[in-house]
Amino acid sequence: MEVKSGCGNARNFRAARQMQGAQKRVDGMKPLAMLLSFAIAASAQGAFAQGDKESVNPAEARIVSACQVVTEATGVQEALDRFDSGLAAHDIEQLRAAGIESVSVKGWEKFFKSNPDAKVTDDCPVTSLFLAGDKALWNCMETSTITSSGKPVQYARMVQFTFIKTSGGWLITDRK
Repeated sequence: MEVKSGCGNARNFRAARQMQGAQKRVDGMKPLAMLLSFAIAASAQGAFAQGDKESVNPAEARIVSACQVVTEATGVQEALDRFDSGLAAHDIEQLRAAGIESVSVKGWEKFFKSNPDAKVTDDCPVTSLFLAGDKALWNCMETSTITSSGKPVQYARMVQFTFIKTSGGWLITDRK
C-alpha cells in the first residue's frame, strides 16, 4: 500500500532524504520545515495516514504526518508574510486580504495616517507556532518604530496571532 501526502509518496520522500544526505540546503522556509518535521516525526502516531492502519509502516506514517504539518505551517507563514507586507507598505487592502477585520483595519489606517514613517515588524519564532487542525496560534514579538519630536522611538510588545484555514488558504482572524 502506498501512503500519500502533500509531500508525495512517503517511501519516495524517505529515499530522497537518505540520498540527499550532506546536500542539505538552508533557504527560505527550509529551517521551518526541518524543525517541524523532526518535532512532529518524533511524536506523531500516523493520525493522517489513510487506508488499513495495520499495513502502514509507522515510520512512513510519521513522515506523512510531518509533511502535512510542514505544509500547514508554510501556509500560516504565507498568511503572516501577507500581513507583514501590508504593514510595511501601509496598505490597508493587503491587511484585509490577510484576513484582518474591518475594525482592526480602521485602527491601522488611523495609525498609518498619524505616523506616516512608522515601521512595524513581527518576529515570530517557529517554536511558538501551534497548529491544531484548521486553527493556529503564533506568539510573536512586535516592534514598532515611530518618529516623535524628530527622533525614532521603538516600542516592543508580545502579540498573538490567531489563524484559521479556509478553502482559500490560511487567514489571520485575530491579533492581540
